Amino acid sequence: MNSKSVFNKLTREGKLKKQKTDVGYLNGLLEAARRNFEAADLVRGRVNEAAFKLLYDGLLQISRVILLLGGYVPDDGEQHKTTFFAAGMLLGEDFDSLIRTLQKFRIKRNECVYQPRGLISEKETEAIHRIAREFWKKVREYLIKANPQMRLFDDF
Repeated sequence: MNSKSVFNKLTREGKLKKQKTDVGYLNGLLEAARRNFEAADLVRGRVNEAAFKLLYDGLLQISRVILLLGGYVPDDGEQHKTTFFAAGMLLGEDFDSLIRTLQKFRIKRNECVYQPRGLISEKETEAIHRIAREFWKKVREYLIKANPQMRLFDDF
């Protein structure tokens, strides 16, 4: 199934809706992601659960930028899952492995928030940090081509 038919299906199912957005809003999301990444660096190694959540939020915000650039916004009760999935469809096959990893982080974050049985380990925090850097590096290249008006931050 090609990405156009997947997006049509997701729209029919009420998981996505069409949305136009301006570059100012997208830049605001990117700035929020940058702040989350910087804050995560401040607490990483000391408060791993907080660092994990901050990195996760930054990844979600960047994925929302991709989705909004594509003209869509999630419109269901699974917004994080839908955002990562749809962003992955827009980004293409080169991002498949990263998107699968983001979905695993989404599940871990949900467990942490809704069923707090154990803390996030330092190893898990380092893993999401490594993936966030890799994801941003690749997405940054995508955004440079997609819209030169985007205010992109450097690596973190």
